[in-house]
Amino acid sequence: MPDNRKEPVLVTGANGFVGSRLCRRLLDDGYHVVAGIRENCNRELIAGLDLEYRYGDITCPETLPAMVKGIDNVIHNAGLVKAKDKEAFFRVNHFGARNIAEAAKNGDTKKFILISSTAAVGPSEPGQVLTENSPPRPITMYGRSKLAGEEAVLELKEELNSVIIRPSGVYGPGDKEMLAFFQIMNFRIKPYLGKLKRKIQLVHVDDLCLGVSKALKAVTKSGSVYFIAESRSYSFKELVLALRNAIGRKAVPVYIPASPLKVIARISEGFMKAVGVPPMFTLEKANEILSNWEISTAKAAEDLDFESQISFAEGARQTAEWYRREGWL
Repeated sequence: MPDNRKEPVLVTGANGFVGSRLCRRLLDDGYHVVAGIRENCNRELIAGLDLEYRYGDITCPETLPAMVKGIDNVIHNAGLVKAKDKEAFFRVNHFGARNIAEAAKNGDTKKFILISSTAAVGPSEPGQVLTENSPPRPITMYGRSKLAGEEAVLELKEELNSVIIRPSGVYGPGDKEMLAFFQIMNFRIKPYLGKLKRKIQLVHVDDLCLGVSKALKAVTKSGSVYFIAESRSYSFKELVLALRNAIGRKAVPVYIPASPLKVIARISEGFMKAVGVPPMFTLEKANEILSNWEISTAKAAEDLDFESQISFAEGARQTAEWYRREGWL
């Protein structure tokens, strides 16, 4: 049974890719971890962990007071990365964040951490690096919904001690978002998409969890925002080469300029919507992939003592090994 004498931390979306790794990190840190999940959800990734379960739905405010009761720290991680329409994105990523923040404000919460995304800010201009003071210009509906969630939480910063974490593109064991790139490479194809010199910053899921852990322990000003990412960026070509090395197979380069990629995205999006499935590869996603994503982690280093530990070369190797063990490759 969980030790209720330990400081309790609630993690919403605990059964997902990031949430499950975060639960493991917090258990290692000595917290009493409470998994905030929906009833009948898939618990495969958290099976066997020493967790307390509390059930609720962030889109149903009436279910949340019981979820946060007696909780010192709330980490709001639950969210949608793909959806059928704008309304679904905003129902979960905007209003869901507002609902859980309101419940936390009226409860016993000492610190509220929202895991947002760099998508809430949008891409960087070539040769420029985003900071937490950069004006938000999201280019996707996902990013706009995450920004709205941030704004809803920040509206309560005088009443709720809050921190916003903006991870860059998250990857690692268990991730399904970047799986397609590993699978394509496993088919001996190197996908060179758009301009190969554009810069991209990513973060291994365990480094993200480290950043959240640091933010939980640090003394932070309410309303503070932090980018969490690997400390260096890579050109798209460098990322592809690292993936090839991680897979360990020779591959044939296939160059797809921006315009044809967008056409493919339109076709994919239209087909998935026609069959009633939330599309993953959309025109917005193509524009996101084709953009620059360079951010500064200096503020997180200074305030949280955060420094990334896992290079993309090492993280990609770990991820490829996990995919193989699980039969995903």
